Amino acid sequence: MIADEQAVEQHDDVVETGLESEPASEPESEFDALRQESARNLAGWQRAQADYENLKRRSAQDVRDRVQQSQRGILLDLLDLADDFERAEREAPQAPGDDPDPDDPWRKGVELISQKLHALLLKQQVSRIETANHPFDPELHEAVGQLPGGHNEIVAVLRTGYTIGPTSNPRVLRATQVMVGDGSIESSEPQDLAEDLPTE
Repeated sequence: MIADEQAVEQHDDVVETGLESEPASEPESEFDALRQESARNLAGWQRAQADYENLKRRSAQDVRDRVQQSQRGILLDLLDLADDFERAEREAPQAPGDDPDPDDPWRKGVELISQKLHALLLKQQVSRIETANHPFDPELHEAVGQLPGGHNEIVAVLRTGYTIGPTSNPRVLRATQVMVGDGSIESSEPQDLAEDLPTE
């Protein structure tokens, strides 16, 4: 009888021990679930942060592109105005057969306005594209025809071209319109034929 009671007590101890050991695993399981949820939340936050940074960069780039496009349009209009002043300087009124009078008030006024306009362009990092002693470059020049001259040589300039940006990395704002040599004769100094173009 005593042995039976001891066996029952041992059985109860085993049952109680088993019942007590099961809840011990619940905190670990709950902790793992919380840790996984935290990892998911962190990953989601990181993705959202990356998306936000990308959106900021794209928005800033869009603003810069719109500003540059607007600035480009204004500068191109100013270049047309600069062309008109250059044409006016060449076509200053004078008596037939006389040399241009450098002290003529009309000429001096046009030259002064032209100088101020080019100073304004320089402030915007707009510079002329040089053609003297330079071969034809399709990145800088727009060939509109050929004349007798050296091969791949700029024979005449029809419209001045300009670049924009620092001298270390300029971008073409407007290509120089040129006539290119057909290779029939030796190289020569480029002519400025812009004065022969019809006025608009």
